Amino acid sequence: MSIHEFIKFPPSYKLGAREWLLLGAIQARIEQIIRIPIPAHVSQKFRTIYLSKGVHSTTAIEGNSFSEEEVARIIADDFQVPPSRDYQRQQIINMVAALNHVAHEIAAGDSPTYSLSRLNGWHMLVLDGFGNDTVRVGEIRQHRVTVGRYLAVPPWELERLLNQFCAWLNDAEFAPAGYEMAAQLLKAIAAHVYFAWIHPYGDGNGRMARLIEFAILLQAGVPDIAAHLPSDHYHKTRDRYYYFLQESHGEWSDGGYTAEASLEGFLHYALEGFRDGLDEQLTIIEAMQMRSIWRDEIDATFVGEFGNKLSPARQRQKRLLLDLSDKLTDKPVTKQEVAMLSAAQARAYVGKSLRTIARDLNALEQLNLLKRVEGGHLPNYGILRGFRARARE
Repeated sequence: MSIHEFIKFPPSYKLGAREWLLLGAIQARIEQIIRIPIPAHVSQKFRTIYLSKGVHSTTAIEGNSFSEEEVARIIADDFQVPPSRDYQRQQIINMVAALNHVAHEIAAGDSPTYSLSRLNGWHMLVLDGFGNDTVRVGEIRQHRVTVGRYLAVPPWELERLLNQFCAWLNDAEFAPAGYEMAAQLLKAIAAHVYFAWIHPYGDGNGRMARLIEFAILLQAGVPDIAAHLPSDHYHKTRDRYYYFLQESHGEWSDGGYTAEASLEGFLHYALEGFRDGLDEQLTIIEAMQMRSIWRDEIDATFVGEFGNKLSPARQRQKRLLLDLSDKLTDKPVTKQEVAMLSAAQARAYVGKSLRTIARDLNALEQLNLLKRVEGGHLPNYGILRGFRARARE
């Protein structure tokens, strides 16, 4: 008899009202992100940012000590790594290759049919160059392992359970009309936990579990920038991540584990983090979209007021406003700080007095593009919010 009787297919769990509300909120936010129009260069910038976040998060959970900024530079091939940490750089390069491989497969319409050979192929990407006597890259392990307080599935049961796991992943998931994505979100999270339970490889199981979760989210229609958010959440709350994984299978007792799994705690934890990550992502997208529209508003206002040919003073004022708008902060700028905004502003105001700066700020106020607030001036983004609710007149 198996000592891991709780690993049953399909997974069984009961969701309460809180979980259904979270699922509805997540699906709504994902649909909102999909509908938001943004320029191609902004979209690519987001992909780069969130790929770095995803890679940093999933490797940091496993002990990789490079910062998120360093990971971004490694991905861009713009960071000199000391020889003693080259193995950590390789972990990052491998994870980028695996995530990109999966994303390209799905984007090309080749949604994975899960099989042991496909999982082994993904494992070869994740652990390329890290094989040894006990870690056979692309092969399931042949030895017993303990992970924390968890005695993992014995090697003689791995192939059977992995085949059942893949068959479940390939089965269509029932969902009420309009909630197809929500059903796949649950499947992605449950698959993550199940793979961690099975723990089929000598190393890289956590990264593989999160890679599989990422793949299922992409298949469900989740944008890649959002599909990286669960890993980011798990990294930021690593203590709770391991706590809920441990709680899901319970403690070893009387020669085995409980016959019933407990996925509900991990599901709620993961869904709550996913929703919060989407809220943060939407705020960032809205801010970037606002700045893009704002630059168009600046161009239109200056053309409308002064035509296509601007005087040196008007060019300086426009450049000042653009530089102010590029600062991702709500901190007002004073006239004393204007020349320090950028190298361009330093050049523009060299040899000029504070009176000239004050005139430029006043001119932008008169155009309604700048507003005076306590402590200085801010771009008047409020003029773009023309359809907010207002009191009836």
